[in-house]
Amino acid sequence: MAKTRKLTAKTRQLVIYLGPSIVLALGFIVLPLIFIIVMSFTQWAGLGPAKYIGIDNFKYLYHDPSFRSAIYNTLIWGAVGLFVQTPLCLVTALVLSRRPFMWKFIRTLLFVPSVVSTTILALVWYFMFDPEIGLVNGTLTAVGLKSLAHSWLSDPSTAQGAIMVPFVIYIGFGMVLFLTQISTVPKDILEAAQLDGANVWRQDLHVTIPSIRRAIALWALFLVGYVLRMFEYPYIMTDGGPINRTMNVSLYIYDQMVTANQYGLAMAAGVVTVVLGAVLMASILLVLRWIESA
Repeated sequence: MAKTRKLTAKTRQLVIYLGPSIVLALGFIVLPLIFIIVMSFTQWAGLGPAKYIGIDNFKYLYHDPSFRSAIYNTLIWGAVGLFVQTPLCLVTALVLSRRPFMWKFIRTLLFVPSVVSTTILALVWYFMFDPEIGLVNGTLTAVGLKSLAHSWLSDPSTAQGAIMVPFVIYIGFGMVLFLTQISTVPKDILEAAQLDGANVWRQDLHVTIPSIRRAIALWALFLVGYVLRMFEYPYIMTDGGPINRTMNVSLYIYDQMVTANQYGLAMAAGVVTVVLGAVLMASILLVLRWIESA
């Protein structure tokens, strides 16, 4: 009887604490996702009745070169984030964890862009790459490299790299996440490694980084989610051009909804994006599990 009463009390506590979160998750995640999945099998202009068309939207996406470019470019963003931005965040955090001269100022300086609107940052970099008044071409001209100055955002060979520049160099959030986790690494383990003759590089490689692997995996999950919803940089700086070189899935969905009024097609693209995100996140978790079991 006492055990049953205890279980009832625990159940009541769970309902009280988790109830609001469950309601919010149902209202803002589960139900909208079900709506998107259902409407992805329809032809709908956003108003009026929707017409069921089966998998025609998904067939269209499969044969649409613009959507294939959007998927490819999104994966490129993810690869650059994982293999370029993440190492930058990690190396910077490792250096700052040693508390060099003015490390607090450097940490703050690097973190400030993380609290600034991405729209503002995209506008700043749009004007920095402007071929006439931009700082990039102006700097190249000033140092005698005028021959390298050109229209960065309208050149298919440089547009993608140009809009990725602010994405890569703004490492503040990842840096702070890693720096926080590095501070939790037991000092006695580092001291033992030092006594065994390990230099700073080996301590970081064999002790610190393995100790924060869960934080690295968490950052990778954040990164995948951010890349899949990335919108401001390609929209403001290039509008997906030139010739879809900077089109990504978020911008493609926006164009289908706002420009073409193809809400059913846009929702089908959203379903594909959700599946892609689930696959990428599951892959990251599988890699983490493999590392921990190795």
